[in-house]
Amino acid sequence: MSEYVEARYAKLVLREARAAKDDVASRLVNDLLRDLCSPQKLIPARSQALTSIRVLALSLDHPQSLHVDEWEAAHQAAEAWCHNAYH
Repeated sequence: MSEYVEARYAKLVLREARAAKDDVASRLVNDLLRDLCSPQKLIPARSQALTSIRVLALSLDHPQSLHVDEWEAAHQAAEAWCHNAYH
């Protein structure tokens, strides 16, 4: 898969996960990580997005938190990755 397609995929999954209940969101985010963790050359924007998504996944394991900062960081990192991959 191209970088741009993977970045768009990450953005779409994050959007769907954010709208879902916590248990579904956690599963979607963890599945996304598994999908994206293929061994390849890490572009800085991709690396930052994966790090932010991992932090979000860990945060979702604690349902008492709202995860607002983690969602926003993951969204912004995926957006930057998508922009970087397109240009």
